[in-house]
Amino acid sequence: EAYILSLYWAYITMITTGFGDIVPLTIQETLWCIMSMYIGVVITACAIANLQLLVTNMDAALTFFQRKIELIKRYMHYRRLPNSLQKRIMSFYD
Repeated sequence: EAYILSLYWAYITMITTGFGDIVPLTIQETLWCIMSMYIGVVITACAIANLQLLVTNMDAALTFFQRKIELIKRYMHYRRLPNSLQKRIMSFYD
C-alpha cells in the first residue's frame, strides 16, 4: 500500500496536476488515478508529437519548393533565357 501511495505521489508531482485538493481515499481509487494520469500523459505526448510532425512536414514542403525554384533559376541561367521570359516563368511560381 505504501508503494502504491508513493507511486501516486511521484506521478502527481511529475505531471504537476496534483495540489492536494482531490485525494483518492482507497487503494482502488489511487490505482485508478495513476492509470488515468498515465493515459492522459500518453495522449498529450502523442498530440505534441503529431503537432511537431505537422510543423516538420510544412517546413519540408517549403524547403522542397525553395530547392525547386533554385533549380529552375539555374536551368534558366544555363539555357540563357531572356530576362523577360525568366520573369514570366518565375511569376508563375509566385
